[in-house]
Amino acid sequence: MRTPNRLAKIVLAAALGSMALTACGTVDATGKPPAKVSAAAVGASAKPAPAATPTPTRSLPSDDLATHPDPFARFLALNSRVLDGCVPGGLPEPPSLEPEESLPPQNQPGQPMPEEPEELPFPTDFPPPPPAPEPAPTKSGPVEEVPLTDVEKCAGDAHAERVRTAFDDAAPADYPALQKKLTSLDYPPSFINRMPDQGGSPRARIDLRFMGGRLVLDVTGTDRGVTAEPFGAPETEDVRITEVKRKP
Repeated sequence: MRTPNRLAKIVLAAALGSMALTACGTVDATGKPPAKVSAAAVGASAKPAPAATPTPTRSLPSDDLATHPDPFARFLALNSRVLDGCVPGGLPEPPSLEPEESLPPQNQPGQPMPEEPEELPFPTDFPPPPPAPEPAPTKSGPVEEVPLTDVEKCAGDAHAERVRTAFDDAAPADYPALQKKLTSLDYPPSFINRMPDQGGSPRARIDLRFMGGRLVLDVTGTDRGVTAEPFGAPETEDVRITEVKRKP
């Protein structure tokens, strides 16, 4: 018969053996014990994997401006889209230069350092400034229509077709209705100029002279929508498009 002390030793040995197996792991199918795992590795595996950061989609400047709250910004986007369709191959991009080519010749690698110029004495006696020129007289009265370039003709036809399609055989009731519709097409209100009615129908001219251009759009209400005709006006700011005489 086993004594209580001997039985306690057997139970203690069994417990120690169970703890050793738990700490070291069991033997795999090859008969080799598994490799010991460090506490650092266990902590690293417990950390969640970082979430993948989505790559933002690159958008064109015209796409960003198309929904801008500023009417002029939306007009820039519209004008850019129209010109993209009229210039072969789209608007030209600035040429790309290699890092060395972008430097002036004297700063490129292998070139000798330029000599510093000699310091010249600072002049103290200055001649009196010339009299300020008189401001040029502002043009007034009617001026003649001017021809458009090929790109301006293409852009004018695109704007005209866009305006005619937008009215969709719906005649504007009066000039406020005509102006409201043109404004909704991203033409700034300051670009829309009222003209005298023609046969009781409202009429307006849209000033599209931008960056030295000469394009103007003549819009007239009809019983079935509007007519829209592009023409050219002098690009100077002192010329009002409402006073430009159209050729018959």
